[in-house]
Amino acid sequence: MLALAAGVIVLLVAFALPVLRMGGSSGALAGDDTAAGTGLPWQVSRLGEGRTQVFGLEPGRDTLAQVQARLGDALQVALVARLGEQGALEALADPFMAGFVSGRLVLAFDVPASQLQAWRAGAGSSEPMEGGVRRFKLRADHRQQAAQARLVGLSFLPAVRLTGDDVRQRFGAPAEALDQPGGAQVLLYPELGLSATVAPGQRGVLQYVSPADFADRLRAPLLAAAQQAGQPPR
Repeated sequence: MLALAAGVIVLLVAFALPVLRMGGSSGALAGDDTAAGTGLPWQVSRLGEGRTQVFGLEPGRDTLAQVQARLGDALQVALVARLGEQGALEALADPFMAGFVSGRLVLAFDVPASQLQAWRAGAGSSEPMEGGVRRFKLRADHRQQAAQARLVGLSFLPAVRLTGDDVRQRFGAPAEALDQPGGAQVLLYPELGLSATVAPGQRGVLQYVSPADFADRLRAPLLAAAQQAGQPPR
């Protein structure tokens, strides 16, 4: 998922749960930022020089070892791929508490294709996931090699239903909105390195990259999907 956008629709379908709304007045989301402290999904810190930080992590700079030091040993690291694909190095934190918002966090790392191929060939076992995806367990020596892989993006799937109004309330007006196949819409915030995907009756996806990588890793694949569906940007 290095492009971070190709799997958005799959994620929306796989984890769709019509529960509460982020902007709603009921349930565990009826708190405020002051009471909740730090680590909320909309608390994206701009560090200067085109850098950002979210959940205490900095996409584009932190390594897997640094991510594990912050998130703990419960982080599930694996090579994730569909049949016939070389795959990508990902880590899963599930459950993940982002302030008072619970959900799951998927982290993507930059690894050369030759390294991914070697890890996949040496994987001892794999397990199926939704959407025809498989998770390949890394050997211990491959895990050590992966420790220095660079974090390139984060995908947060809240356990609540996310709407376009919720996103605008927390992040402001988007620079661009892209309609996607299946009725989903993606709101783009390049200065934050953020895309927010929402769809009627489904949970949303918040994806974070370094602002310097935003055009290539998020906007370009999303725009291609929108154009393929005949949906112009707005």
